Amino acid sequence: MNRGVIVTGGGHGIGKQICLDFLEAGDKVCFIDIDEKRSADFAKERPNLFYFHGDVADPLTLKKFVEYAMEKLQRIDVLVNNACRGSKGILSSLLYEEFDYILSVGLKAPYELSRLCRDELIKNKGRIINIASTRAFQSEPDSEAYASAKGGIVALTHALAMSLGPDVLVNCIAPGWINVTEQQEFTQEDCAAIPAGKVGTPKDISNMVLFLCQQDFITGETIIVDGGMSKRMIYHGDWNWFYKIDK
Repeated sequence: MNRGVIVTGGGHGIGKQICLDFLEAGDKVCFIDIDEKRSADFAKERPNLFYFHGDVADPLTLKKFVEYAMEKLQRIDVLVNNACRGSKGILSSLLYEEFDYILSVGLKAPYELSRLCRDELIKNKGRIINIASTRAFQSEPDSEAYASAKGGIVALTHALAMSLGPDVLVNCIAPGWINVTEQQEFTQEDCAAIPAGKVGTPKDISNMVLFLCQQDFITGETIIVDGGMSKRMIYHGDWNWFYKIDK
């Protein structure tokens, strides 16, 4: 389709699959990743794929990344804010600076990239796709930093949709359990815990990214892609699930 696409955290996992699918659709892609060797290996021998090494927590790096992307792509039609970092939380005594860094990667960077790409996206009737997580809506203990970043990007999505519409459509995807490792097999119990009967793959998320980029009447939405896992109501004793109280 010859669109110009930029992706954060594009060197592995979900971000890598998103890059591959846009390339397959005939687009040009520029991604940023903090792991230079991983990025170089991925971009090697892919003529329409360009990488930029850097940390999205740094606003100067973001500015240089967008300038580099414009040089290579000549236009920006799609911005995919995928990068984030996991971390601990209050039970681990996560420091203020560490908490702030997670927000810089997962929330501040998506805002700044949206700002830097605003005029180009408006001109091209573009799309912004943010990658959140079901952790924006449900949590395990000691996960405050990651949950805050993902909850924030859900709110940022509908705020940007109001500010940039109708020229730019902005949507969010909240993945559930996605296998981003080399692990190929999961236990019967792992799969049975998910109503769809399987652990998700990066392809499940990238399919939704490309779907949203084809739509012209969906904006401001957060779409959960978790195989139905967050919809199952479970009580102690149901579905062979038993809660154990640690003493």
